[in-house]
Amino acid sequence: MTPRCVLVLDPAAPRWLIANASAVLGASVGARGDVELGPGLVDATGSRWPAIAEIVVPVLAAPAAELVELRAAAHAAGVTALAFPDLARAAATYAELAAAMAATPAAEVHIHGLALLGPDRLVRGLTRGLRALGDAVTEAVR
Repeated sequence: MTPRCVLVLDPAAPRWLIANASAVLGASVGARGDVELGPGLVDATGSRWPAIAEIVVPVLAAPAAELVELRAAAHAAGVTALAFPDLARAAATYAELAAAMAATPAAEVHIHGLALLGPDRLVRGLTRGLRALGDAVTEAVR
């Protein structure tokens, strides 16, 4: 059974960081093998399009402090929480990120985004009160 997948991002982060966190988290979800690719597509003119994931991924917003709490709640609920930590911004390689994480206490790791994967009921329960990212960014710009 395909798990429910939701991205939760900090709407106060710069747009480039939101895009980067989304790309890394999406690639991470795909690399885990939890999500299947659909069949290739063909448009009305016969042009072929490579397959994309057969999953709807809502993109929601939560402030950075809430992302830390959401990660902990996900772990407690048995939901996988893939995190994009602030330390990833300064790391040129995964080895550098691993070294930075090993030298940083958990309380000092800030999170810019999460990908939550798990049973629909559990993921919905964790994200029920969150707004769509687009709504939160639009409101922040006003």
